[in-house]
Amino acid sequence: MMRAPTIPAIIIPPQPSTHPLRQTLALSINGPEYVADMLLQRGIEEKEQARDFFLAPLGDSQSRADDVPMAGLAETLAILIKAHAAGEPITVHGDYDVDGVTATAVLYQGLKELGFTADWFLPNRFQEGYGISFASVGKIKARGSAWMISVDTGIAAVAEVARARELGLGVLITDHHQASGELPPANAIINPNQPGCPYPNKGLSGVGVAYKLLNALSQALGRGTAEHYLDLVALGSLADNVPVVGENRRLVKAGLKLLAATRNLGLRALLQRTGVDGPRPTSGELLFKVTPMLNAMGRMGSPEISLKLLLAATAEEAAAYLTEMEAENGRRRKLDQTITEQAIRMVENDPELSASGCLVVASRDWHEGVIGIVAARMVERYRRPSFVLAIDAKTGFAKGSGRTVTGFNLYKALHGVSHLLEKWGGHYHACGLTVAEDRIVELRAGLNAAAAEYLAGNDFVPRMQPNLEIPLDRLGEEDMAWLQRFEPFGPLNESPLFYSEDVAVLSQPKVVGDKHLKFTVGTAGKNFEAIGFNLGYLRSYVLERSRLSKIAYYPEWNSFRGVRKLQLRIVAME
Repeated sequence: MMRAPTIPAIIIPPQPSTHPLRQTLALSINGPEYVADMLLQRGIEEKEQARDFFLAPLGDSQSRADDVPMAGLAETLAILIKAHAAGEPITVHGDYDVDGVTATAVLYQGLKELGFTADWFLPNRFQEGYGISFASVGKIKARGSAWMISVDTGIAAVAEVARARELGLGVLITDHHQASGELPPANAIINPNQPGCPYPNKGLSGVGVAYKLLNALSQALGRGTAEHYLDLVALGSLADNVPVVGENRRLVKAGLKLLAATRNLGLRALLQRTGVDGPRPTSGELLFKVTPMLNAMGRMGSPEISLKLLLAATAEEAAAYLTEMEAENGRRRKLDQTITEQAIRMVENDPELSASGCLVVASRDWHEGVIGIVAARMVERYRRPSFVLAIDAKTGFAKGSGRTVTGFNLYKALHGVSHLLEKWGGHYHACGLTVAEDRIVELRAGLNAAAAEYLAGNDFVPRMQPNLEIPLDRLGEEDMAWLQRFEPFGPLNESPLFYSEDVAVLSQPKVVGDKHLKFTVGTAGKNFEAIGFNLGYLRSYVLERSRLSKIAYYPEWNSFRGVRKLQLRIVAME
């Protein structure tokens, strides 16, 4: 019978640095040698490069990026300027995740600020579904809009855009997703990832593309820049997990500076309610505390509440939307917990399922809005590729979401069983699918055959190698100040994972929030509170030990009732 693992990962100690420039770089920045290591790991070898990395000046980024305009930008600007002069109504068509909601807020507010007759539309995942649909096109046309401009979606909507054009609706596409095959017959398309686009930054988020358009439009109309929207650009970019390097890093860093004193009343209320109201919000605080609240609304089917919060005109209006969001997020958490518990019982009560190399679980009682979260929880717990399916008893079809482990490419695996599926899509790490209920058994067999092939010899125990070793008694405010300078963290600029050895367990571990592990660790008279998110199942493991031979962790500030303490967010221990 399959059980949760006894340790979250095998920790491989970091290798001592032997880079010849280590000491020279450390002296040039007047910092510790481990900071030089972190810079060298990012390809930064000189003082001026380090200065540019730490300061991330936005002006330099824009002047360099503007040398190569995006394909379709000139055409889109010409159409919008003409529409502005004619007073033609425009509807911004967004999407229901945080990137799509923030992109909608940025472009809609920006167009209104510039004097456009503008409206917005967000699809409901249970009514219109993902992206541009025939239903959304019909609703926008019925409003009397002359133009529909998409953000964070549209590059694959060939038939839907064709229908919009048939109805007499002009269509402008702004997107950042990969274009595969035929492009939609829009009046103009802006997407750095469309074929032939020379724009160097292929990693822009949906809100990043929307901002670039708005910024260019503002300047074309003689209204300056749109930089006051960078707080929303930072939030959406971090939520969409885009690479935080180059132009993206500059945009997000500038946005983080704006967040502390944001003029967006809804965003300010959200930051205060989630406790992210300090002078220097971090990328981690936004990802763990703020974006889940916004995302919950789209998962539960009401993304417009998140958008209305970001568009709130008064503090009272913002407070009302926030109360509604908190209630819906609480419902999402309960569903997440309940479905996860049910999925775990399915696995552990079924010997055949528990012996599978790939977990496929399904129920008619599950809410499709949270199945992606549950799939990720299953991977965390069992270290198997996991698929969670919510069956609609009325239609006889199940919608599923998959998450995976290293070595099992979800896109490749689904391609091998595509003859069983109604719809499917995704990439290596995450996927979505639709399958008839009576084909789930075949699907499970096919995916397990793929697991037997791709994961042969895999012991399913992940290995992790922290970036740097620091004795706990040395860890303090100076280190945290240096870490702050590396913000914002994200893909290609990951937060450094710390490593320490022979750490004393100084308090009885307890489970908080139903699934998180909390205890105190220390060495040489210096103690720290430690938190292990989703590691509550390891309580007995820690309880049996007076010392831990290895820990891998992220040091971070934890503020509670005005008191700030340095805590360790532990991700693995031995």
